[in-house]
Amino acid sequence: MYAPVTPRHMILVVEDNSLIAEFTVNHLQADGFDTAVAESGERALEMLKTLRPALIILDVVLDGIDGFEVCRRIRQSAFTALAPVANVPVLMLTARAEEEDRIDGFNAGVDDYLAKPFNPDELCARIKAILRRTSGASPTMLQVGEITIDPLQRVAHANGAVLDLTPKEFDLLHLLASHPGQVVSRAHMLQHIWGYNDGNTRTVDVHIQRLREKLEAQAVCSSSIKTEWGVGYRMVV
Repeated sequence: MYAPVTPRHMILVVEDNSLIAEFTVNHLQADGFDTAVAESGERALEMLKTLRPALIILDVVLDGIDGFEVCRRIRQSAFTALAPVANVPVLMLTARAEEEDRIDGFNAGVDDYLAKPFNPDELCARIKAILRRTSGASPTMLQVGEITIDPLQRVAHANGAVLDLTPKEFDLLHLLASHPGQVVSRAHMLQHIWGYNDGNTRTVDVHIQRLREKLEAQAVCSSSIKTEWGVGYRMVV
């Protein structure tokens, strides 16, 4: 009997500790993922010139350039050999869980964090949640004011300019544009886009701020997203 084969997602693990890398890979493969490993940031960037992973697991502390810099180079690679992976989701593994480090990571383009030591079941669950969000958007084109969003291609334009957004920034913009004029709470954003709600909505505020900065710098329309104090945000119609 013929049965369709479900494609396996490729995950790139960037980790210079061989024991942690092996532990991570074993659990990912047991959960149905294909894997590749880079033992340094430089090696990861070289591999990404030809490798097309569905998601990157990135350690912060690496020999040579650190995880923050690796993520920055990936996100800023629109016109380089890394262009095809510029928007690949990045999940950062770190023993440095302080808020300042998290903010630095989000500013560099990280999509989510998981602190070491981590539960491998939680790691796999977070990966699946990220992949659902980044691959399951509605194909309907959205137009709100001067902003146009193509969920299928995951491309957004504003005032004629292509917006250079991280996956999380795109997902936030798409979520707000899907509810034009309506207030979307921070808790809903955290649950819908990050897949969890631990009560700390600082993550949402950091991403909204970065999204506004890009809307202003790239398309002069930062006023498209309004803050509803104590509740959340809404897209101006």
